Amino acid sequence: MKPSLGRIVRFRLADSEPSVNGDAREFPAIIVRVWSDTCVNLKVFTDEGQDRWITSVPLHQDDVGKPYSCWFPVRSETL
Repeated sequence: MKPSLGRIVRFRLADSEPSVNGDAREFPAIIVRVWSDTCVNLKVFTDEGQDRWITSVPLHQDDVGKPYSCWFPVRSETL
């Protein structure tokens, strides 16, 4: 997937980062700036109303146990 402005993606917190939603590690996000095919800025939506702006977030295709925060495309089978 090529990132584009306004596209909805998933954001995953780094394993070392505390979650703002109890034990939630993954959140919906919208791309607000595209730096490259693998790096974007995001507005991350939480269920407690404290949305976060995250800059220079890298893409990662394998979403299991990453040591850094990253974004993933939303796949049709997850809808």
